[in-house]
Amino acid sequence: MEGFWTRFRLDPRQADNARMRASDADREVVRTVLTDAFADGRLTREEHDERVGTLLEARTLGELPALVDDLVVVSPVPAETEANLPDALSLREQGAAAYRKELQEALATFLMVSLITWGIWLFTTAPDGHPWPLYPMLFLVVNLVGTGVRREAIVEREVHRLEKKAAKKAAKKASQDEIEAAPETAAPILDPPGQSEKDRPADPS
Repeated sequence: MEGFWTRFRLDPRQADNARMRASDADREVVRTVLTDAFADGRLTREEHDERVGTLLEARTLGELPALVDDLVVVSPVPAETEANLPDALSLREQGAAAYRKELQEALATFLMVSLITWGIWLFTTAPDGHPWPLYPMLFLVVNLVGTGVRREAIVEREVHRLEKKAAKKAAKKASQDEIEAAPETAAPILDPPGQSEKDRPADPS
């Protein structure tokens, strides 16, 4: 039942993924297996309810395999597949880089708009005109501060995006490897319609 583990965002059997937060979709994968096991008599009502309760309280991917270890095969993921997935630290670093980029863009937008609006104000309505550039500046300050305080949310969003991308890439490569490993079967050569044995050209030799 190896295909069971491909339904997760990240394979929960991998040590690097064990500490990652489980999503509702990840928990639903396990809940479906538990429900099927109860329906066909492999789990009692008490066992089913106990495991579902534990599942609802699970916070990380590493807590999920133990709930189905006697219902599906919990074998280590192949080393080749592990190599195709980036580790959690690498994803966090990329998420932090995405945050820094977003913060720099917010700061650059604030400075550029401030410079342009104050320049317009200076050459048109200064010094007696109303300092209207304060309004767009206020909006941009709120955006800049909001970006700064949302650091963890931005990092997690980028990590989640990279996880999905890496998992999809690894699954695609595994599928291609299976196709390449399958033995090729040569198709038989068929006679053209209406051509019998005697209609074939004679061998010149």
